[in-house]
This record gives sequence, structure tokens and C-alpha cells, in this order.
Amino acid sequence: MVRGPYQHLEYLPEPEDPRMLTAIDPDAPGYSPEAYGISPQEADAWKQVANENFHRARPRAWGPFIVVSVVGLLLLSYPALTSVFSKALIPDSSWAYEDTNIYTLQENFGLTGEGISVCIVDTGIDMTHPDIADANLVAYRDFVQGDHQIIQDRGDDFHGTMMAGILVANGEQFKGAAPNVDLVIAAALDSDGATRSESDVADAVEWCWAVMDVDIISLSLGGDPDPENPLGSLTANAVGDALDNGVFVVAAAGNSGGAGTDVTDVSVPANVDGVIAVGAVDRNGDLWERTATGSTTEGAAGDARLEPNQKPEVTAPGVDIISTSDSAFTVPYSASTGTSDATVFVTGALALILERHGSELPESDSRRMGILLVKQALADSCTPNPLQGESHHPRWGYGMLDALAWERAIADSIV
Repeated sequence: MVRGPYQHLEYLPEPEDPRMLTAIDPDAPGYSPEAYGISPQEADAWKQVANENFHRARPRAWGPFIVVSVVGLLLLSYPALTSVFSKALIPDSSWAYEDTNIYTLQENFGLTGEGISVCIVDTGIDMTHPDIADANLVAYRDFVQGDHQIIQDRGDDFHGTMMAGILVANGEQFKGAAPNVDLVIAAALDSDGATRSESDVADAVEWCWAVMDVDIISLSLGGDPDPENPLGSLTANAVGDALDNGVFVVAAAGNSGGAGTDVTDVSVPANVDGVIAVGAVDRNGDLWERTATGSTTEGAAGDARLEPNQKPEVTAPGVDIISTSDSAFTVPYSASTGTSDATVFVTGALALILERHGSELPESDSRRMGILLVKQALADSCTPNPLQGESHHPRWGYGMLDALAWERAIADSIV
């Protein structure tokens, strides 16, 4: 604050250096017009012009107008902005395909799953999602309410759409494990991801192999085994029939592991002898804490399980997996964790391998021979975790999925 004899002065910053102020005395008389060689009348005219120009150029209150304009532009451009920034908003799950060598298997041999039919039994599918809209959906059947004409995902969390995306997504954000398979969808789980009746899932499994003649059935579902009769359920029997007819079945080992559990085996139908039961690991290869523990025997007092049918057989990525979700979302992707996700990675790898070697698998009176060869190659090719030891582990299985090594092991077996 200026005090004393200079307090009446005004200070203006210099245009080229605002830190320097110029003092102006509004009471100073100045020079007369005659000193500049003009008359008082001319000086008054110049003042009038200057005042008019000053008021015309005076800044107006543009702030509110600018704010309203910016908000309006943002609202109008919102869809375009979300499209542009969606990639930055979505975490990347490509590590899961890379760590399992699925992408490597695709690239090395140009494999996409073409010619292989896969049935996913789940909550259904949202075919309006941009990443799966072009998937080769050859059949859809609703075992929940019998509404076969309306293709939909009945799940509140779009579990079926997420599982399908891991397999067949082929958009800007994600490329699935086997995007060109012939996709068959059986909606057998209700809005909460559970089944109203066990017969729904059993009927869906039977429809997949007996009617649709698929090569692989993918089951990201399961229930706790009955300790008195673990293989006697309708679903287990339906899966056994599929295996007897040479159909591969890949199923979730279950999310019943960890401290405090009293479950003594992998889920039904993953516990069926010829099924490939899948546990889950994270991106560091560490076992997901809730992966189910497999029993060493068939049931409480059954025969000992032997290689390559010890449970679970394999682990695959299943923690924080990003996949396709409700297409109505601004960013239509969600994260999921569980042995369900891990199951589909194994399904996708198997589809690629069957595309390359399916016609070369041995034929015999027992159609399970080809399944046994593929499962033995899986056991031989898995990457064991250092913590599991050299043999089969009741939670890690034979190790983590390596799709490329699995393909090479099968190629060596059929030479």
C-alpha cells in the first residue's frame, strides 16, 4: 500500500514487463493543446473519439457464456469422447493370452479356431456387444425359460458374455483365444448365475453333443461334489456320455478352496475322469487362493486317480480378467476372477490345437482314446510352478497352461 504524498497516484503495469509499474498522476495539468500544435476544439474531438473506442472495446462479462458453451460442447461430443478415451479406461488382459502362449500359437500357425465347434453352457450371450457381434454363432438355446428366439444373456453380471468374449472377441479392444470357432450357446443358468434345476445343465450338455455335434463343451460352472455319490449326478452322467462320444469337456475346478473349506474335491462335473479340470492363477503365476483342491481318489473311497486324470489337470489365468460385458455400458467391459475364466483359456487353446491336429488324432472303437492322448500331452507340456514340486499338485495340477508346448506335445504324439 502506498502512503504519503504518492498515495493519490495510479500505477499501471508496463505491457512488456508487468513487474514494472508506471506512476500516473490524474491531477497533473499536462500540456495545453497548443503545445502539440492543435487547437482546443481539435483536442476535444480527439477525446470524444478515444472515449467512444474505449467503451466499444471494453471487456464484457463473457465468463458465464463461455462456461455454458463448453458444457454444451462436452454434452454433444460425449459419445465421441468416450470412444476416443475408452482404450485408456480399460485395463489390458493381453498378458493372459501372452503368458499362456495362445497368441503365439495363433501367430505361428495362423490358427483362429476355424472349423471347430464349441458349446458354452452358461447364462447366454449379448450378441450386440461390438467385440462379439461378428462371432459365428451357429445355434442358441434357452434351457431356462424356453425362449429360443431371443438371443440374450440372462445373467445380472453377464457371466456368459464375459466367458464368450475370452473365446471369440474380435474387436478393437480384445482378440479372443479362438475368434473363428463355430459358437454354440446354451443358456442354462439364471440371472444369479445358478441353475433352477440340475436337469437344465444336464439337458444343455446333452443338446451340445447329441444334437449340435460339437467338438468341445466349455463349462464355467460346477457344484460341490456329493461325498457319498460324487459321480452320480445328472450333469456328471451327461458329461460322461459326451466323453464316450469323443467330445472334449473342459470344466472349472471350482472356487471352493482356501482356508476354512470342507470341500474335498474339485466341482461336479470337473471331477469326472475324462474332463479337463481347470484351476486359476494370477498374472504372476501365483495360485488363486480359492482354487479348489482335487482329491487323490475318485470319491471318498474310490480308485486312485492316475496321470493324466489327476485333478485338477491344469491352471490358467483367472484373476482380474477383463472381458466383454453389458453392451449398454459406456465402457462395455468388466473384470472377473475365478476358475470360470481360466476354463475358457484352456477351451480356446484346445480349439486351436484341434484346428491344427484334430483330423490326425487316432481313431479307435473307444472314442476316449483321442481325449486320453490330448490330456497326456497336456500333462507333459504344462509349466510347473516352483512351489508345486515336480509331480502333480492337488491345486496347481500339472502346472500352468502353455498352449504352444501343448500343441508340440500332441504333434510329437501323432507322428
